[in-house]
Amino acid sequence: MLARLWRLARGQVRVRVTGASLPRFLNLCAEKGLMLRRMERTAWDEMYATLSLADFRALRRYMGRTGCRVHIEQRRGMPFWAARLRPRTALWGGLVLLMLLCWVLCAHIWSIEAHIDPVLDEAEVMQQLEELGVHIGARISSLDTRSIRWTMLGMQPNMTFLSLNFRGNSLTIEAYGVTPPEEKIDQNAIVKVVAAREGVIKSVKALEGQPMVQAGDAVETGDTLISGLVAPTREDGNYHLTHARGEVEAYTVHHVTAARALETENKVYTGKVRRQYALVLGNHRLNLYIGSGIDGGTCDKIIETRTLRLSDSVVFPVSLVVQTYVFYEREPQTATVEELRVEMLSRALEEIASGMDGSVTEHSETLTEQDGAAVLEMTVHAVEQIGVEAVDDSTIPEKPPSEDETAP
Repeated sequence: MLARLWRLARGQVRVRVTGASLPRFLNLCAEKGLMLRRMERTAWDEMYATLSLADFRALRRYMGRTGCRVHIEQRRGMPFWAARLRPRTALWGGLVLLMLLCWVLCAHIWSIEAHIDPVLDEAEVMQQLEELGVHIGARISSLDTRSIRWTMLGMQPNMTFLSLNFRGNSLTIEAYGVTPPEEKIDQNAIVKVVAAREGVIKSVKALEGQPMVQAGDAVETGDTLISGLVAPTREDGNYHLTHARGEVEAYTVHHVTAARALETENKVYTGKVRRQYALVLGNHRLNLYIGSGIDGGTCDKIIETRTLRLSDSVVFPVSLVVQTYVFYEREPQTATVEELRVEMLSRALEEIASGMDGSVTEHSETLTEQDGAAVLEMTVHAVEQIGVEAVDDSTIPEKPPSEDETAP
């Protein structure tokens, strides 16, 4: 197979040899080292053979000695193909442009796909990468991915991993981050437990520190529940400071007010659809429609981008943007207070339960109609843990003087 391709690249000729001295012709070819292939004798004075273009040109110098005549029957191979195409300058120009286009496609970035962790600001990360030279149309050879990665890790303190993966002329960006830890009070600091909200104490479980309340006491927001200043346990003992810890459960009450309009509007699609097209070449957009879009808020807008691809890794810098507008009409709809009751109650209870460390024990509500709206007023009773840590600025009281020190 390779030998055949090589012969076609050099060019070969199929000839018809006629004359009474065919043996003399064959002896001359053997003497001069001219290789004849696929020989076929059709008559005593006629034969066919195939030889390379170089051997055919050498044979022309010795034909006078053989007394035979050589007729070309067929020409095959690259030299003949190139000779036929040589006058066609448009074809060669197109080939040069094609090679230039292939170089531009393979040497530059024409597609960027980003997978960025939600804890990072995607817009900020992409802006910083663009400032470092990572953008559509950038030369791949000019990008130092190692340097860009370390620079980005320094610019984004919460970023823990960044990779720039090239596949053809496509770039995939993967970035992961970590949520900054919440500020915690030093475990060796003097801390007290205070009330996060008002309520009536149900139980106090002090692991460390001095309990300041007991079951049945009413407390306000910010009241001290467990103090970091611990009283002495014996008569000659001393006060000491500690990091108070514990859980304090209390009966709490939440009041919620919510309103929702009884008259709303629904979308009723009319079946009318309109499409607009735009062509994106690299970083430039060419709108194939007049104006900036469709005015009015009575339609849904759907944007679809179709990128021209040679394969998954080779992307052309050409995209077709299709904007589809689906039109609808607004249809008024009126609901009653009772129809909205279940939905409003469930939303109010879910909102309260999500913000507490405990459980709802009971609730009461009133749902009325006021000025064309359903108004919900709800009272929720709950049992929840209300103790939170706060810095304790207490100081150890001075020890009173003894009787011996006060005697004259």
